[in-house]
Amino acid sequence: MSNRENGRRDLNGSDSAYVPKHGAEPVRQKRPAQENVKHAGKIKKKRRRMNGKERVALVIAIAAALFLCIMMVLNMKVIPLTEYDQFGRVIEPPRRVSVMDKFRMWQPFLAIDGELESKEYSMKPTQEALETPRSEFDDGLDLEQIQEGQFSVLFLGTDESRSNTDVIMLVMFDIRCNQIHILQIPRDTFVPGYTSFEAGKLNSVYTLGNPDKQPVQRVVDCLEGIFRVPIDRYVTTSCSDIGKIVDIVGGVPIDMPYDILYEADKEIKKGKQVLNGEQAEWMVRFRHDYSEGDIGRMKAQRIFMAAAMKRVCDIGSIEMLSYINKIVDRKLIGSNLTVDEISKLSDFASSIGMENITMHMLPGEGYDYEPPVSSTEVTKYSVWMMHKQPVIRVLNDYFRPYFEDEKDLPIADMLGPGRYLSTAYDEDAADFQSIENGSNTFDGK
Repeated sequence: MSNRENGRRDLNGSDSAYVPKHGAEPVRQKRPAQENVKHAGKIKKKRRRMNGKERVALVIAIAAALFLCIMMVLNMKVIPLTEYDQFGRVIEPPRRVSVMDKFRMWQPFLAIDGELESKEYSMKPTQEALETPRSEFDDGLDLEQIQEGQFSVLFLGTDESRSNTDVIMLVMFDIRCNQIHILQIPRDTFVPGYTSFEAGKLNSVYTLGNPDKQPVQRVVDCLEGIFRVPIDRYVTTSCSDIGKIVDIVGGVPIDMPYDILYEADKEIKKGKQVLNGEQAEWMVRFRHDYSEGDIGRMKAQRIFMAAAMKRVCDIGSIEMLSYINKIVDRKLIGSNLTVDEISKLSDFASSIGMENITMHMLPGEGYDYEPPVSSTEVTKYSVWMMHKQPVIRVLNDYFRPYFEDEKDLPIADMLGPGRYLSTAYDEDAADFQSIENGSNTFDGK
């Protein structure tokens, strides 16, 4: 049926459409609903732009996802690790570690003096250490140590030629008791049998000790053999490099208790100041005006050590890592410590408080030693003669807390009780807090 015919249908018809009269404006018919829907689908919708907070949230979410993915990859245990038993045999099958584990085990300072030898120790742990389950005796620091509960580090400061050890300190981290004990050992300590130098001085062992051993191993073997204290790790540096390290960390704030005139134009004035590297070297090496010579210098070093420890404790982990990188690049330190051990020991030292870090002088006195046979015109050598029983007591009390007490040690005490001229250093100790406060320090005279 045509539209015209449709328009003529009865007005009551449901399909009828109104046909306007001639000349009138035509009325538009409605589009079918399905055409409207089709047309609407072609309309482009405008997207709402994210505001600042939403952008930040998106960036954080993406960064967090990337970080988690990276951490998952870094912690996947895919790298085979070659390990050796106490007899030098390769342990099979190899343990697999992650990239993060590998980084934590990195020994950045190992190239200078190398690794220490593995050995068995005959010292007997205390009954508490033997009878307490390892899970209960665990000191909580998760270190590879010879004896759970303690961790000993030998510090050696050599001269410019790296031939003699002018600074010798044994640092014992008593992890279970939250304490650190530092034994200052005079460089002239008498240790016959461990060096070919006829004076028998400890500072010559590094160069003139057992020729079949590496230099630092010679010193470790000497002190372990005499003191019967196991040494876990070591740190070596040249005394001239101490100044360079001080400059890297931005100086050491200190309150000098007296003036030091190192040379005519090299002076450190009394009072509060920040020592630069050159001044720090003057302080740790100065000895000529002390009536006690090298012992006076060691007491001055206590003041510097306390100030340096406080400076280190104030350094954050990220900042410390940047300093380590600079020290590694310039080869200023030798050590078999790992990155993980350095981090853990630094955190431990900074958490226990200065009052829990104590320096002890090795008991003994100055003595003129006459070697049986002299290859030079020198007939007497000034050495530090250890006082045997006081040394045993100090070591048992502070440096071997989880081993049974030693009753006797192979100490060459040529004087013996009743013949000592001075016992002033048999009970000599000072904590860092007291040293920093100005008490228990040396007045330089």
